[in-house]
Amino acid sequence: MAVLAARLTEAAAVLAGGDRRAVPACVRDVTARGPAAAGAAAMMALVHALDLLWSRGWLPADVVAVAPRPVRGLLLDAIAEESTRHAAAALHPTWRAQLAELEVAGREPGEFGPTELGLAVELLAALMTLPQLPHLVPRPGTAVAHERSAGVDRRVLARVRALLAKAESTPYPDEAEALSAKAQELMARHAFEQAVVDATAPPPEASARRLWLTAPYQGPKAALVDAVAGANRCRSVFYATLGCVAVVGHDTDLEIVSVLAQSLQRQATTALARSQGRTRSYRHAFLTGYAHRIQTRLTTATTDATSGDTRLVPLLTARQHAVDIKFAAMFPHLHTRRPTISNPTGWTDGTHAATHADLLPPHPRVAG
Repeated sequence: MAVLAARLTEAAAVLAGGDRRAVPACVRDVTARGPAAAGAAAMMALVHALDLLWSRGWLPADVVAVAPRPVRGLLLDAIAEESTRHAAAALHPTWRAQLAELEVAGREPGEFGPTELGLAVELLAALMTLPQLPHLVPRPGTAVAHERSAGVDRRVLARVRALLAKAESTPYPDEAEALSAKAQELMARHAFEQAVVDATAPPPEASARRLWLTAPYQGPKAALVDAVAGANRCRSVFYATLGCVAVVGHDTDLEIVSVLAQSLQRQATTALARSQGRTRSYRHAFLTGYAHRIQTRLTTATTDATSGDTRLVPLLTARQHAVDIKFAAMFPHLHTRRPTISNPTGWTDGTHAATHADLLPPHPRVAG
């Protein structure tokens, strides 16, 4: 079986280099061994490829996010197969959460004919081209997993969802904005109260997550994530070639950023669809202006929620220091690129749309 798996891997390596000529012969030879042998060889090769990716900083949700759609089912089968090699207790909580989110438990690969085997080679080739990423959590088998903090209290999220439901149902924009701002203030207050509680324990280390963006206009969308991150005491980096944003912060703040960013991305897309602009420059400027205005709104809401609480100054200074240390360690070589705007109308319309954006989604999801 190892020989067949190696044959598939070799064909994938040639394909990754741009030459497809080796693929048909490889698929034909491996298929000739029968569906069971072909399937076992494909899974062996894919599991090995995933193990190499884990050593290069990738997480299950990351790989699924970048995989071509036709091979995602096969990829999930391979992730399910690879995950059986590790006891749940030996996985970091983030790893367990991602596997649960992907619903890979109990998946079984189907039979492998020529079509499925060809997809396996395509998937192997795609996995081989993925770059090194900073490690966010220990890979399986390298460290005993530690439990992360509880994050945002579910009761707080329930209250926020209720506020948002009112904001979405009211026909009055001013009332909707007030309710949305109240939701953000509630989250900010909860985050700071959690910081005060955690002050009795050793200073927490910062964590990191990756948020994946849909095309097009990933640059402005990354700016929106950065706006949400900055307003919630986090720092972010945009991987333009991959289409994702890495966010560094403390667990509660990261959860808030994930929830808000996903909601506001959807809201920005909806607002853009309702606008009159159809040119690329307009849409780019609209989304960039939207991000700029959102940062102002979130920062104001956070300030309103916590002004006058002197307990927070030393706590937030220590937490920010931890974030800066983590960020510098993960990204020692960075350069800043400022967005350029060539359509003032799009910018103005985007900032106006952001003024009436809801600041929390109805169904929060935690990334990474």
